[in-house]
Amino acid sequence: MGFGAYIADRLVPLVVGTAALAFAALVMGVYGLDPAAVAFVCGVLVLAAAVALLLDWLHRRTFYQRLSDMLDSLDETYLATELVGRPDFLEGELFYDALDRESRAMRDRIAAARRRQREYREYVETWVHEIKTPIAAAHLIAKNNPSPEVDALDAEVDAIEGYVEQALYYSRGTSLERDFQIREVLLADVVRDALRHKARTLIGARVTPELEGLDLTVRADPKWLSFVIGQVLVNSAKYRSEKDGRGRVRITATRRETGLDAWETVLAIADDGVGMPASDVGRAFDKGFTGENGRRFARSTGMGLYLVRELCEKMGVRAALESEEGSGTTVYLSFPDMVDRA
Repeated sequence: MGFGAYIADRLVPLVVGTAALAFAALVMGVYGLDPAAVAFVCGVLVLAAAVALLLDWLHRRTFYQRLSDMLDSLDETYLATELVGRPDFLEGELFYDALDRESRAMRDRIAAARRRQREYREYVETWVHEIKTPIAAAHLIAKNNPSPEVDALDAEVDAIEGYVEQALYYSRGTSLERDFQIREVLLADVVRDALRHKARTLIGARVTPELEGLDLTVRADPKWLSFVIGQVLVNSAKYRSEKDGRGRVRITATRRETGLDAWETVLAIADDGVGMPASDVGRAFDKGFTGENGRRFARSTGMGLYLVRELCEKMGVRAALESEEGSGTTVYLSFPDMVDRA
């Protein structure tokens, strides 16, 4: 609150006070008081009023400036009244009380929203775990009754299981503290785990994996990283090249220096599939974006790469993508490592 704004806010009492002072000076002059004495009295009154205004402005400014700084520094601005003391002037008290009431109401609404979100997430996770039982039973029935028709049905159940897994990780992504543990993992182990889970999908699409240089250690949650790699592998199978009906996906890892004593490990997952149009590459990680390939292949949900980016960000991993239409797509997962252990 600037001093000019403060004076403008008190313009009416200042005008009235100035008029009253001028009238008092006129009356004193009419009664024959010495002009020097009248000027002295008026000067003292004006000086006292100016000092009073300045002190009052400084007093109020301290509170409003502290409140403004607090609002600028907080992400959750509704908590400001918890950190700023109640002022001792009437206007500030009224303002503080109104702001505090709104703050309490906002905290109640946020608590209720978080409770509903938690209940919904718990329901989804419970549903996912329950649905896994009939899915496992369907796989077992298919295994005990081999035939081309049953095998085709089992492949569709595999697809259902993949979408269920997406729903689980999407739900868990909002509450990492319940199912998230960063630790050192060997890339080879995580990649092989992802390949094992997506083996049927890759075999069905006739996509052959090639592994190289995966004996590197990174910091990540192994279960979440396996899911992320699995989503990329599913895309490699889904969007394989239509030229000869076969494809390959090459998974490699390298370490590179990014600065002074700063290193990162880059996991590259490159396929030779249909690739993406240049106009789609920049939006590949957007939620629900399917692009040209999604319209061509019709089974795209636009959630796979979105989950890849979201979960990578939460693990501190940088996800990037390069693609050329007709030549394939490469997804890069970069794991920061500040110490050179080579």
